[in-house]
Amino acid sequence: MPIAVEFFVAPDDGVASEMGPRHRHHGLPAFACTDFYPDDAVGDWEVLLVGAAATEPRVVVPMKNDGFTVFELPERLCSTLAQASRSRLVAAAGAWVGLATMKDERVPVEAAVEALTEVADLARTAAGLRHPLYCWYF
Repeated sequence: MPIAVEFFVAPDDGVASEMGPRHRHHGLPAFACTDFYPDDAVGDWEVLLVGAAATEPRVVVPMKNDGFTVFELPERLCSTLAQASRSRLVAAAGAWVGLATMKDERVPVEAAVEALTEVADLARTAAGLRHPLYCWYF
């Protein structure tokens, strides 16, 4: 399981590539969490919310031996998250918990709801700023 995960809004790849566990006080809109692999989660969210096959997130900082990576969330997922109602996010969170369980991952329901609602808030912020939504983890 990742030690640390952060979804964040940044103006571009250059800024995003500088983020990580050593730069937690960056002042950008962000949500920190644990309990799940975010690249897997983003794929599941896309399937559940967009209703289409998951697209690979665009990698900004490739994973190396330290296990650290930064990726940009797919635009169509961000658009869908930004427009989703709370009830739709809660329903998707419940379905995501089921998908994670089938993959032998354990995502608590409360953590799933919090993650989806917080990332949806970030997607709305990103849309308003016309910035991408990223995630780093290790």
